[in-house]
Amino acid sequence: MHGAKPVILMVAVQAAFAGVNVAYKLAANDGMNLRLVVAYRLLFATAFISPLALFFERKKRPKLTGTVLFQAFCCGLFGGSLAQNLYLESLALTSATYAAAMANLVPAITYIMAVSFG
Repeated sequence: MHGAKPVILMVAVQAAFAGVNVAYKLAANDGMNLRLVVAYRLLFATAFISPLALFFERKKRPKLTGTVLFQAFCCGLFGGSLAQNLYLESLALTSATYAAAMANLVPAITYIMAVSFG
């Protein structure tokens, strides 16, 4: 049973991703604004993670300089909201199955691009 824990956890995570894809597809089909879904998702993630980060990283935080603020802005814009907005828009235009399959292909496409560009 000890060796099966990672497999069970991976299956549970994939089932959760599938459930989230279906919920997003239902929200998109019902006419909910997808940018609002992204905003809620980022808001709830920030509300959950911020207290944990402030508690566990309180003595290790770097100085809050202009460079750090700019990097945080770019990370939030391109790393979080842009990718999620594009993903939800593609989910609204296709099926949840197709979106899940494309999300699982990201590591393979990244590997092919890394090998191609050296």
